[in-house]
Amino acid sequence: MNKTVLVTGANAGIGFETAKALAEQGFKVLIHSRTAAKGQAAKARIQELVPGADVAVVTADLGELEQIRALAAKVNELAPSLDVLVNNAGVWNSKLELSKEGVEMTLAVNHLAYFYLSHLLYPNLQRAQNGGRIVCVASDSHKQIKGMFWDDLNLTNQYHGLRSYAQSKLANVLFIYEFARRSPSEDQISAYAVQPGLVQTDIGLKGNTWLHRLAWRVRRQMSGHKTPAEGAATSIYLASNDKVSKATGQYWDDCEPKDSYSSSYEEAEAKLLWEWSCNVLGIKDFFVKSGA
Repeated sequence: MNKTVLVTGANAGIGFETAKALAEQGFKVLIHSRTAAKGQAAKARIQELVPGADVAVVTADLGELEQIRALAAKVNELAPSLDVLVNNAGVWNSKLELSKEGVEMTLAVNHLAYFYLSHLLYPNLQRAQNGGRIVCVASDSHKQIKGMFWDDLNLTNQYHGLRSYAQSKLANVLFIYEFARRSPSEDQISAYAVQPGLVQTDIGLKGNTWLHRLAWRVRRQMSGHKTPAEGAATSIYLASNDKVSKATGQYWDDCEPKDSYSSSYEEAEAKLLWEWSCNVLGIKDFFVKSGA
C-alpha cells in the first residue's frame, strides 16, 4: 500500500492510536505534534511497535495561522499526494483565551485549524489516486447547544469551557456537511465527521483549572468509557476502508453513520460558518485546484 496520511495531534491518545493502526496497514504516516520532542517520541514508539513503519514528524501550534501555513508547506514537501487528512487535534480550555486573530482558542484550534488545513492541503488530496479523504474528529457534545453563538462567538460575556467545546464540535459537523454540499464532484474528495465517544484521554488536563483537572480525572475513571484505541476505531475505518470512499458528508459513530443533532442540519448556519471561516482565514477559493 502506497498511501499517505497526516494525523494531527498524533503524539498521544486517539491520534497516536490512529497513526499506529494506519502504520500497521502500510500507510506512510505523518505525525503532527505541537513540539518536535513529543512527535519524535511518538514516532519512536510506533516504529518499535510496528517494525519498518514509515513515519515522519511535522510540528505546529494549531492556534497560530502562520504555523499552520508552515505545517502545510512541510506536508507538501513530504507528501505532494495525500490520501487522508485526519483532523484530530483538539483543546478544551477552562478560561477564555484568544488567538492572534482574536478568535476564542478552542474554536480556533478545534474548527479553524481543521478548516484551514483542509483548504491548504486540498490540492494534495486531489492528487490521491483513488480520491482523498478528510476525517474530522467531532463529538456528540454538539447536542449541548442549539446553534453557534453568533452574537458572541468568543463567549466573552458568558465563557464556559463546556460551551466553547460544544460550539467547536458543532462547527466540525457543520463544516463537513457544508463541504459535502460545496465540493466539486470531479475532485472525488470525501469528508466525514466522527464521534469517538467518551474516551480516556488527557484533553481535560491541559491548561485547565485544578477543579476541572480533578473533574476530568474522576470522569476518566467512570465505567463505560472507551480506551484511546477504541475511540480511534472509526477514524481508522474511515481512513482505510474502500467501502466508504463515496460516503461523504456523514456523521459516524462506532464505524456506522448516524444522525447528528438538529442544530447541525441548519444549512443557513453552515453557510454562515463557512463564510465567516473564509473571511477570518483570508480564503477566496476554498477548493483551489491542484497546480493552480
